[in-house]
Amino acid sequence: MGIEIRFGTLLVMVINFIILLVILIRLLYRPVQGILEQRRQKIISELEQAKQAEEDAQRLRHQAQIVLEEAHVEAYETVEKAKNEAEHFRDQLISEARAEVERLRQRFKGELARSQQAMQNQLKEEAVDLALSAVTKILGNKMSKELNDELIRAVVEEIVKEAPSYDGLPANL
Repeated sequence: MGIEIRFGTLLVMVINFIILLVILIRLLYRPVQGILEQRRQKIISELEQAKQAEEDAQRLRHQAQIVLEEAHVEAYETVEKAKNEAEHFRDQLISEARAEVERLRQRFKGELARSQQAMQNQLKEEAVDLALSAVTKILGNKMSKELNDELIRAVVEEIVKEAPSYDGLPANL
């Protein structure tokens, strides 16, 4: 059993194979290669876009971190400013209250001095009236008007000398 090789058939088969190969290369290989090249370009483009998106995300994350830090600093400054304003307001209220207390103290001292003076004057008048009525009862109508006035003046001067002075105010006022 031998294999018989015919040169003519082999040549036709080789030519058919080459024609088929050329047809396949032209009709299938190049379009498929073009499709594969388009796919490769698309993948490269998408990788570049992903890389750019990652860089953008990093940049935005960094900017967000900076904004957040600035917000923290601004919030701290705002709190400190509010604290300082509150302290200033408190100090102002305290100084105003102290000034009001001092005004009230001065007014009270003035009113107290006027009341004491009025009481002293009233006491003097009552002492004079008492002295006059005492002298009148003791002496009756036996004395002359001049002697009566002299005795009254002497008694009043004696009472005024012995009366305690209310000029000084307590130290805690």
